[in-house]
Amino acid sequence: MKNLTLRQIRIFLCAVKHMNFSKAAEELHVTAPAVSLQIKEMEEDIGVSLFLREGRRVELTSAGEYFLLYARRIISTLKEADDTMERLRGQDARILKIGLVSTAKYFVPKILAQFKQEYPKVQIRIEVRNRQQLVELLREGDIDVAIMGRPPREIDTRVEAFADHPHAFIASPQHPLADKQNITPKSLNQFEIITREHGSGTRYIMETFLAEHEASPVITMEMSSNESIKQAVMANLGISFVSLHTIGLELENRQIAVLDVQDTPIIRTWHVVALSKRNLSQAAEGFRYFMLEKGGELLNEMFNTANPGAAR
Repeated sequence: MKNLTLRQIRIFLCAVKHMNFSKAAEELHVTAPAVSLQIKEMEEDIGVSLFLREGRRVELTSAGEYFLLYARRIISTLKEADDTMERLRGQDARILKIGLVSTAKYFVPKILAQFKQEYPKVQIRIEVRNRQQLVELLREGDIDVAIMGRPPREIDTRVEAFADHPHAFIASPQHPLADKQNITPKSLNQFEIITREHGSGTRYIMETFLAEHEASPVITMEMSSNESIKQAVMANLGISFVSLHTIGLELENRQIAVLDVQDTPIIRTWHVVALSKRNLSQAAEGFRYFMLEKGGELLNEMFNTANPGAAR
């Protein structure tokens, strides 16, 4: 492996991410033949095949699965070394890379405005993705910390709670259930449901709740955007299940109603998540402490989460 290069390792990781050489090439701004050539040279140097090729689709071999563990470790270690060298040069790692589940984008920017008052020199980069995508960004070391609800089990992380996170069923104020009280979960079976995509933490919570209550409403729309879901609900196209932190303005303007479904709101928790084995930069540590100390208080100031039932 003495001829292996960091560029080849990064190409390998990108190919694994997409399981498609053409898509990896698009992300890396190179040609697909260039990706194939680099992978081939890697395999020749290592002496084993890393991928099984079936047309455009590729899969990792057993050797590829093992090599993936070491490739991720190499890149993570290099990023950690870079942060440490920044600190030793007295420059602090001032670029803070934060990953957000899409629900968190409704409040984190306002919290960041407060954070920037205390850390004015920190440059912030934000990635908004669904939960599964955030787990991959953490795994690859592409973000320093993530703000999410359900913490990952797939990777070894430090998970710290900072605030309650209520979820509930919503509908248009004109919906037949909008004025009903004590709605049984099985009553939802008579109505159409609009939901987030698979991989979304919100959808996982909803599906778990429905399964526990033996309810099975028909999902007629699936959307990857909270904004699209809110617009569909306001147009009275169906019921949905959302974080109450996404509908503050709509509740205030009486454009959306929170349904009085039994055993809701469902209270989950917001977490700050970071890789356990990675030393955070000073900027990332500062943000982590800020969220744990002030995040919950600031969130409660923005939303009436102390008494979610008051939203009805």
